[in-house]
Amino acid sequence: MSHPAEALLNAQLQFFLQDFKGDALRTHLDIEANAYCDLLETISARDLLSESQVISWIERNILSYSPTDTMREQAVMLVELGLNNPSHQQQPMRQLINKQIYDLMVQRLVERPALRQELIHSALSSPVYTRVLSDVVYHSIVDYLTTDNAIARRVPGFSSLVKVSRNMLGRMGRLDETIEQAIKAYLSRNISATAKFSEQLLDKALNNDAIAQYAELVWPRLEAYQLGQATRHLETQGLSYLAVLYWNQIRQTDYMKQQISLLVQAWFAHAGNMPAMHFLRLMGIERDHIAREVVAVGEPMVNALNDSGYIERRLKEHFARFFDAPETRTLIQDLIGKQV
Repeated sequence: MSHPAEALLNAQLQFFLQDFKGDALRTHLDIEANAYCDLLETISARDLLSESQVISWIERNILSYSPTDTMREQAVMLVELGLNNPSHQQQPMRQLINKQIYDLMVQRLVERPALRQELIHSALSSPVYTRVLSDVVYHSIVDYLTTDNAIARRVPGFSSLVKVSRNMLGRMGRLDETIEQAIKAYLSRNISATAKFSEQLLDKALNNDAIAQYAELVWPRLEAYQLGQATRHLETQGLSYLAVLYWNQIRQTDYMKQQISLLVQAWFAHAGNMPAMHFLRLMGIERDHIAREVVAVGEPMVNALNDSGYIERRLKEHFARFFDAPETRTLIQDLIGKQV
């Protein structure tokens, strides 16, 4: 590189480096942030990126990402630190949910009886519930037949029958197989009706007034319930491992790819053509917010890069490429020749 070119390079380098120091850096960042906001006032999201580019980025950087053990361990470490924090252990639940939010949640439940009925039906019509109900009814019948209880004592001659039943069970070890099969067959035929009846009873019991009253009774205990008690059974290692397994399974499915494409396309159809800055305002993000955060984050970051010499090295390399270019050398020689 010739002496004039090197002198120009150093002069230009020092000129730009002034923008990365002291008050000039803050001013520079503010000017650039507002200039970018000016650009966003005139162009849309679709002008910046197409739907296919956004979808491809998500597929490359999110769906293709498999969390490493180190990443999982870091997440577990942070969660466990938070859970083991003494202040967390003793914080009351009202720090997370206040009465206003709690009342709104109860109101939403009260206002959706169809959802409540669907949840009750799904729970009480499941094979698990009917099997448990069948076992409970069966053992209740057996217990009634073999126990001298207050109700049985009011029935003339029942105590004698109970004594006979006990003697039989003492010799046999259980009800006669024929009787047992008959009871179970009866339950099998009628348990669906019993379950449906219990569903009707529960739906009637959980009416709007009952839910509201119960919620009022629960709140004093809930608001004082300590977070440490609520999270003491969390097993973060196992949960994190399960979460990674689930993510690695679902991220590779066609379903996830279809969902991503559908959501991105729907968003672009809704907001892709409006000016980007206008959409940000609708989201509650003003240009002064953007400029403020660019300065707040950019200033310490640029200072660190500048102090390490990184910015000077990168600028010098790019300027050197410019001044070493044949076209630049020819231009400098022509300018020197004209001056001479």
